[in-house]
Amino acid sequence: MENNDEVYQYYESYNENERIERYPIEFIRSKEIISRYLPSMPIKIADLCGASGHYAYWLAGKSHEVHLMDLSEKHIRETIANKEKYNVELSSIKQGDARSTDFKNETFDMVLLMGALYHLHEKEDRIKCIKETYRILKQGGVAVFSYISRYASILDGFTKGLINDPLYLEIMEKDYYTGIHKNIENKTKYFTNAYFHSMKEIYDELLFSNYNNIIVYGVEGFSTLLDEKEYLNDERKLKILLEYLKLFEQDIEMMGVSHHRLAVCKK
Repeated sequence: MENNDEVYQYYESYNENERIERYPIEFIRSKEIISRYLPSMPIKIADLCGASGHYAYWLAGKSHEVHLMDLSEKHIRETIANKEKYNVELSSIKQGDARSTDFKNETFDMVLLMGALYHLHEKEDRIKCIKETYRILKQGGVAVFSYISRYASILDGFTKGLINDPLYLEIMEKDYYTGIHKNIENKTKYFTNAYFHSMKEIYDELLFSNYNNIIVYGVEGFSTLLDEKEYLNDERKLKILLEYLKLFEQDIEMMGVSHHRLAVCKK
Protein backbone atom coordinates (compact mmCIF):
# COMPACT_ATOMS: atom_id res chain seq x y z
CA MET A 1 0.00 0.00 0.00
CA GLU A 2 1.36 3.42 -1.00
CA ASN A 3 3.03 5.38 1.80
CA ASN A 4 1.17 8.67 2.27
CA ASP A 5 3.32 10.21 5.01
CA GLU A 6 4.27 13.31 2.98
CA VAL A 7 0.61 14.09 2.31
CA TYR A 8 -0.20 13.53 5.98
CA GLN A 9 2.56 15.91 7.09
CA TYR A 10 1.47 18.55 4.58
CA TYR A 11 -2.03 18.69 6.03
CA GLU A 12 -0.68 18.82 9.56
CA SER A 13 0.81 22.24 8.71
CA TYR A 14 -1.61 23.45 5.98
CA ASN A 15 -4.77 25.35 7.03
CA GLU A 16 -7.36 23.12 5.36
CA ASN A 17 -10.05 24.33 7.77
CA GLU A 18 -10.17 27.75 6.09
CA ARG A 19 -9.83 26.49 2.50
CA ILE A 20 -13.54 26.92 1.78
CA GLU A 21 -13.15 30.62 2.64
CA ARG A 22 -10.21 30.92 0.23
CA TYR A 23 -12.04 29.05 -2.54
CA PRO A 24 -15.74 29.76 -1.94
CA ILE A 25 -16.89 29.13 -5.54
CA GLU A 26 -15.66 25.54 -5.31
CA PHE A 27 -17.64 25.06 -2.07
CA ILE A 28 -20.81 26.68 -3.46
CA ARG A 29 -20.69 24.68 -6.69
CA SER A 30 -19.86 21.35 -5.04
CA LYS A 31 -22.80 21.69 -2.65
CA GLU A 32 -25.11 22.62 -5.51
CA ILE A 33 -24.11 19.55 -7.53
CA ILE A 34 -24.37 17.17 -4.56
CA SER A 35 -27.78 18.65 -3.66
CA ARG A 36 -29.23 17.34 -6.92
CA TYR A 37 -28.73 13.79 -5.65
CA LEU A 38 -30.14 14.27 -2.15
CA PRO A 39 -33.67 12.95 -1.57
CA SER A 40 -36.16 14.88 0.54
CA MET A 41 -36.08 12.28 3.31
CA PRO A 42 -33.00 11.74 5.53
CA ILE A 43 -30.41 9.24 4.30
CA LYS A 44 -27.21 7.71 5.68
CA ILE A 45 -24.02 9.32 4.32
CA ALA A 46 -20.30 8.62 4.71
CA ASP A 47 -17.79 11.42 4.13
CA LEU A 48 -14.59 9.39 3.83
CA CYS A 49 -12.10 12.22 3.34
CA GLY A 50 -14.09 14.74 5.29
CA ALA A 51 -11.20 17.05 6.23
CA SER A 52 -12.49 19.60 8.78
CA GLY A 53 -16.12 18.60 8.35
CA HIS A 54 -17.62 21.45 6.33
CA TYR A 55 -19.46 19.23 3.85
CA ALA A 56 -20.41 16.76 6.58
CA TYR A 57 -21.94 19.46 8.79
CA TRP A 58 -23.75 20.98 5.81
CA LEU A 59 -25.35 17.59 5.10
CA ALA A 60 -26.12 16.96 8.77
CA GLY A 61 -27.83 20.36 8.83
CA LYS A 62 -30.20 18.93 6.22
CA SER A 63 -31.14 16.19 8.71
CA HIS A 64 -29.05 13.43 7.12
CA GLU A 65 -27.15 10.89 9.23
CA VAL A 66 -23.51 11.68 8.47
CA HIS A 67 -20.40 9.71 9.41
CA LEU A 68 -17.06 11.46 8.85
CA MET A 69 -13.65 9.85 8.47
CA ASP A 70 -10.29 11.44 7.67
CA LEU A 71 -6.65 10.37 7.69
CA SER A 72 -5.41 13.47 9.54
CA GLU A 73 -5.54 13.74 13.34
CA LYS A 74 -5.53 17.52 12.95
CA HIS A 75 -8.62 17.40 10.72
CA ILE A 76 -10.42 15.23 13.24
CA ARG A 77 -9.69 17.78 15.97
CA GLU A 78 -10.91 20.60 13.70
CA THR A 79 -14.08 18.68 12.85
CA ILE A 80 -14.87 18.25 16.53
CA ALA A 81 -14.21 21.96 17.14
CA ASN A 82 -16.42 22.97 14.18
CA LYS A 83 -19.47 21.40 15.84
CA GLU A 84 -20.01 24.66 17.75
CA LYS A 85 -19.89 26.69 14.51
CA TYR A 86 -22.50 24.59 12.73
CA ASN A 87 -24.57 23.67 15.79
CA VAL A 88 -25.43 20.21 14.45
CA GLU A 89 -24.28 16.69 15.33
CA LEU A 90 -22.39 14.22 13.18
CA SER A 91 -23.27 10.59 13.85
CA SER A 92 -19.61 9.59 14.07
CA ILE A 93 -16.16 11.14 13.64
CA LYS A 94 -13.15 8.87 13.25
CA GLN A 95 -9.62 8.75 11.92
CA GLY A 96 -9.01 6.26 9.13
CA ASP A 97 -7.72 5.43 5.66
CA ALA A 98 -10.19 5.42 2.76
CA ARG A 99 -8.45 2.41 1.24
CA SER A 100 -9.69 0.21 4.09
CA THR A 101 -12.49 1.21 6.47
CA ASP A 102 -14.29 -0.68 9.23
CA PHE A 103 -17.76 0.19 7.93
CA LYS A 104 -19.97 -2.80 7.12
CA ASN A 105 -20.99 -3.80 3.60
CA GLU A 106 -23.84 -1.81 1.99
CA THR A 107 -24.26 0.59 4.90
CA PHE A 108 -24.67 3.98 3.18
CA ASP A 109 -27.09 5.60 0.72
CA MET A 110 -24.39 8.07 -0.34
CA VAL A 111 -20.61 8.12 0.01
CA LEU A 112 -18.39 11.15 -0.57
CA LEU A 113 -14.75 10.54 -1.45
CA MET A 114 -13.53 14.07 -2.00
CA GLY A 115 -9.78 13.97 -1.54
CA ALA A 116 -8.15 10.56 -1.57
CA LEU A 117 -8.13 10.00 -5.32
CA TYR A 118 -5.97 13.04 -5.97
CA HIS A 119 -3.45 12.13 -3.28
CA LEU A 120 -2.52 8.64 -4.46
CA HIS A 121 0.07 8.23 -7.20
CA GLU A 122 -0.51 4.52 -7.67
CA LYS A 123 -3.53 3.39 -9.67
CA GLU A 124 -3.78 0.26 -7.52
CA ASP A 125 -4.35 2.39 -4.42
CA ARG A 126 -6.89 4.63 -6.14
CA ILE A 127 -8.81 1.53 -7.20
CA LYS A 128 -8.73 0.28 -3.59
CA CYS A 129 -10.42 3.53 -2.50
CA ILE A 130 -13.04 3.32 -5.22
CA LYS A 131 -13.81 -0.34 -4.49
CA GLU A 132 -13.98 0.33 -0.75
CA THR A 133 -16.54 3.04 -1.46
CA TYR A 134 -18.44 0.55 -3.62
CA ARG A 135 -18.36 -2.05 -0.82
CA ILE A 136 -19.93 0.18 1.84
CA LEU A 137 -22.49 1.72 -0.54
CA LYS A 138 -25.99 0.26 -0.73
CA GLN A 139 -27.24 -1.12 -4.03
CA GLY A 140 -28.60 1.86 -5.98
CA GLY A 141 -26.62 4.25 -3.77
CA VAL A 142 -24.79 7.35 -5.00
CA ALA A 143 -21.02 7.90 -4.84
CA VAL A 144 -19.37 11.31 -5.27
CA PHE A 145 -15.69 11.43 -6.20
CA SER A 146 -13.53 14.55 -6.40
CA TYR A 147 -10.66 14.96 -8.87
CA ILE A 148 -8.07 17.58 -9.79
CA SER A 149 -7.66 18.37 -13.48
CA ARG A 150 -4.55 17.31 -15.38
CA TYR A 151 -4.16 21.00 -16.29
CA ALA A 152 -4.30 22.41 -12.75
CA SER A 153 -0.57 23.10 -12.46
CA ILE A 154 -0.51 24.88 -15.81
CA LEU A 155 -3.44 27.09 -14.82
CA ASP A 156 -1.82 27.95 -11.48
CA GLY A 157 1.54 28.49 -13.14
CA PHE A 158 0.24 31.23 -15.39
CA THR A 159 -2.48 32.80 -13.20
CA LYS A 160 -0.33 32.94 -10.04
CA GLY A 161 3.03 33.74 -11.62
CA LEU A 162 4.59 30.45 -10.52
CA ILE A 163 6.26 29.99 -13.91
CA ASN A 164 8.94 32.43 -12.72
CA ASP A 165 10.40 29.54 -10.71
CA PRO A 166 12.37 27.01 -12.86
CA LEU A 167 11.54 24.32 -10.29
CA TYR A 168 7.82 24.89 -10.80
CA LEU A 169 8.23 24.69 -14.58
CA GLU A 170 9.76 21.26 -14.10
CA ILE A 171 6.90 20.19 -11.83
CA MET A 172 4.31 21.61 -14.24
CA GLU A 173 5.69 19.72 -17.22
CA LYS A 174 5.81 16.39 -15.37
CA ASP A 175 2.26 16.90 -14.13
CA TYR A 176 0.97 17.33 -17.67
CA TYR A 177 2.73 14.31 -19.13
CA THR A 178 2.36 11.88 -16.20
CA GLY A 179 -0.37 13.19 -13.88
CA ILE A 180 2.05 12.63 -10.99
CA HIS A 181 2.57 15.83 -9.00
CA LYS A 182 5.58 15.73 -6.67
CA ASN A 183 6.42 18.75 -4.54
CA ILE A 184 10.16 18.19 -4.63
CA GLU A 185 11.14 20.89 -2.11
CA ASN A 186 7.93 20.79 -0.05
CA LYS A 187 6.94 24.37 -0.82
CA THR A 188 3.43 24.79 0.62
CA LYS A 189 2.23 26.97 -2.27
CA TYR A 190 3.09 24.13 -4.69
CA PHE A 191 0.61 21.76 -3.01
CA THR A 192 1.61 18.30 -1.79
CA ASN A 193 2.06 15.00 -3.61
CA ALA A 194 -0.96 14.47 -5.81
CA TYR A 195 -2.38 12.80 -8.89
CA PHE A 196 -4.08 14.90 -11.56
CA HIS A 197 -6.54 12.89 -13.64
CA SER A 198 -7.39 13.09 -17.30
CA MET A 199 -11.06 12.67 -18.20
CA LYS A 200 -10.35 9.24 -19.68
CA GLU A 201 -8.72 8.05 -16.45
CA ILE A 202 -11.74 9.13 -14.40
CA TYR A 203 -14.09 7.02 -16.48
CA ASP A 204 -11.66 4.09 -16.79
CA GLU A 205 -11.13 3.78 -13.03
CA LEU A 206 -14.83 4.09 -12.18
CA LEU A 207 -15.96 1.66 -14.89
CA PHE A 208 -13.27 -0.82 -13.82
CA SER A 209 -14.77 -0.66 -10.30
CA ASN A 210 -18.27 -1.52 -11.63
CA TYR A 211 -19.92 1.88 -11.23
CA ASN A 212 -22.56 2.99 -13.70
CA ASN A 213 -24.54 6.13 -14.59
CA ILE A 214 -21.31 8.12 -14.35
CA ILE A 215 -21.61 11.89 -14.81
CA VAL A 216 -18.58 14.17 -14.52
CA TYR A 217 -19.06 17.86 -13.67
CA GLY A 218 -16.64 20.76 -13.88
CA VAL A 219 -16.84 22.44 -10.47
CA GLU A 220 -15.29 25.92 -10.63
CA GLY A 221 -15.17 25.96 -14.44
CA PHE A 222 -13.75 29.14 -15.94
CA SER A 223 -14.05 30.96 -12.59
CA THR A 224 -10.57 29.49 -11.97
CA LEU A 225 -9.34 32.34 -14.17
CA LEU A 226 -11.27 35.10 -12.36
CA ASP A 227 -10.91 37.17 -9.23
CA GLU A 228 -13.58 35.48 -7.10
CA LYS A 229 -13.91 38.46 -4.74
CA GLU A 230 -15.30 40.64 -7.51
CA TYR A 231 -18.23 38.24 -7.92
CA LEU A 232 -18.75 37.33 -4.28
CA ASN A 233 -19.15 41.02 -3.43
CA ASP A 234 -21.76 41.58 -6.13
CA GLU A 235 -24.93 39.48 -5.84
CA ARG A 236 -25.99 40.13 -9.45
CA LYS A 237 -22.60 39.16 -10.89
CA LEU A 238 -22.41 36.05 -8.70
CA LYS A 239 -25.85 34.91 -9.88
CA ILE A 240 -24.81 35.29 -13.53
CA LEU A 241 -21.49 33.53 -12.91
CA LEU A 242 -23.14 30.54 -11.25
CA GLU A 243 -25.66 30.28 -14.08
CA TYR A 244 -22.89 30.06 -16.67
CA LEU A 245 -20.77 27.67 -14.62
CA LYS A 246 -23.78 25.36 -14.52
CA LEU A 247 -24.40 25.83 -18.25
CA PHE A 248 -20.86 24.70 -19.08
CA GLU A 249 -20.39 22.11 -16.30
CA GLN A 250 -20.51 19.11 -18.67
CA ASP A 251 -19.08 20.81 -21.74
CA ILE A 252 -16.02 18.72 -22.58
CA GLU A 253 -14.34 21.69 -24.27
CA MET A 254 -14.61 23.76 -21.06
CA MET A 255 -13.93 20.97 -18.57
CA GLY A 256 -10.13 21.26 -18.62
CA VAL A 257 -10.12 24.81 -17.28
CA SER A 258 -11.86 23.71 -14.06
CA HIS A 259 -9.40 22.86 -11.28
CA HIS A 260 -11.80 20.35 -9.72
CA ARG A 261 -14.23 17.84 -11.15
CA LEU A 262 -16.91 15.85 -9.38
CA ALA A 263 -17.87 12.43 -10.71
CA VAL A 264 -21.26 11.23 -9.50
CA CYS A 265 -22.20 7.62 -10.14
CA LYS A 266 -24.35 4.76 -8.87
CA LYS A 267 -23.85 1.24 -7.62
